[in-house]
Amino acid sequence: MKTENKENLFSELCSCGCFNSFKNQDIDFIKDFRHWFLILNYEQGFLGRCLLILKKHKTDEMELTYEEVLEKHKIYCIWRKAVTKAFNPDKINQAQLGNEEHVHKGHLHWHFVPRYRRPMFFVGVEFQSDTPETQKLIFSAVHKRLIYPLELRVRIKEELLKHL
Repeated sequence: MKTENKENLFSELCSCGCFNSFKNQDIDFIKDFRHWFLILNYEQGFLGRCLLILKKHKTDEMELTYEEVLEKHKIYCIWRKAVTKAFNPDKINQAQLGNEEHVHKGHLHWHFVPRYRRPMFFVGVEFQSDTPETQKLIFSAVHKRLIYPLELRVRIKEELLKHL
């Protein structure tokens, strides 16, 4: 991928501008694919959490072409293997919610959320993990909006990229 403007990298990948407000795009960008791009979620409460964003502006999964669906699945599998090698989560949550339309105008994207049933540390920092009690709750009831320093996000991204 060639880019001139690292501050507004997502506008080159997704011309509708729905993700232009995201800050630190060059830090969080992970990988470009034909129909999608993968980024590190700036909220890393659960270590390795990522977003998969469709390049074309669509707002419902039924609008996806066969090629987009197939590529999404392939990317998930690639990411799943990478996050397993990097951090070994106990399970994965996938979510396609579209609740923050004020941010992205309903633009299709998926959340890939690794979940850990044990204390989770990376480079000396503790991340969120599940307890037997929180395993029974929905994601929004246990998710903490934790935004870590850019340097730490770079280290997380580098660890994922080793395995992608």
